[in-house]
Amino acid sequence: MKTTTKYSVLVLILLSLNACLKPDPIENDTLVDISFMDLMETQAYARDVVAHESKVFVAASQAGNQIWETSGDAPTKVFDHFFSSNPALRVTVEPETRLLFAFDKTQGFHKTLNPELTAFDSVYIKHSIWISLYENGLFGSGANEDFAARKLNDSLVALYVIDRTSNDGLKQYFFNRGYDSFNGFYYWELVNAGVSTGGINLGLDLRDSLLAISHDELGIGVYRLDGVALDTLATVNTEGEALEVSFYDNYILSANNWAGMGVYALDEVQETLTHIADVEVGGWVKQISLWNDVAVLACGENSIFLVDLSDPAHPKVDQWIDAGYTYRTFIQDDVILAATREGVKRYRIEPR
Repeated sequence: MKTTTKYSVLVLILLSLNACLKPDPIENDTLVDISFMDLMETQAYARDVVAHESKVFVAASQAGNQIWETSGDAPTKVFDHFFSSNPALRVTVEPETRLLFAFDKTQGFHKTLNPELTAFDSVYIKHSIWISLYENGLFGSGANEDFAARKLNDSLVALYVIDRTSNDGLKQYFFNRGYDSFNGFYYWELVNAGVSTGGINLGLDLRDSLLAISHDELGIGVYRLDGVALDTLATVNTEGEALEVSFYDNYILSANNWAGMGVYALDEVQETLTHIADVEVGGWVKQISLWNDVAVLACGENSIFLVDLSDPAHPKVDQWIDAGYTYRTFIQDDVILAATREGVKRYRIEPR
């Protein structure tokens, strides 16, 4: 009797342990091959990264904002700048107008780059006093979370900024290109701003006239832009806190923190947003980039996970990349740029 009881207890313990164990997502068949290329040693945490052609732009925390050249045998830092004494957190570039936008924990900044995108335009050297008069209008606040820039025409650029302040929401800034005939230079000036208030906002993505926004515990929404007007197309709750969003064909992908990544079907005609799938990975999902039908998930201390989206209703974890603590990723052609605590890591991604 005692032997039978001991055996029964052992079986129950083993069953309990097995019930708690999750299958290893890396066991799935892989869709792509990943190879490490190199590391850009930014000397501080790389918090954000974007790229255009051979130039890589980095928000490198206490090391400021940096520009790297990647056309040679190895990446080389060609420029750095401190907009303030606070850590640099985010950066983006509108390449056609050469406008660089950045923000730290207090406010946002903008500067025009030279034609080579390797430094600030020479106009700042020749007319530093006059240019500063036009650039006194800083954008955003200390609650900035995400932004996107878009050229509307040769003389007008729109910047969309969202933050986590509940009564602030989306801010729309417009930069107008003017000409100072007396001193002989062009400049970009913040001319006006439209504000759509409401809710806590953490991430955004822009496609044509549509804007997708993640609202933390209130889920995600898709909105239609009409000038400065913002009309609600559809909203939906998410399983976890919605931290970031990304358009993918007729779907919205949401980085749902502890709940993984959610997939939502978007119907613009019916104005609906329908949850169709979730995928859990071995880490909390913070941000999403896309390479063809592969979602590249930045998962903080759990590095990077790749998800196969070839069947959006049944997403599958493809593989894990051991990149260290990863804040964000950016995809340029067949290269994954990972902003990590060791710097910017580059990985080649290729179909298998």
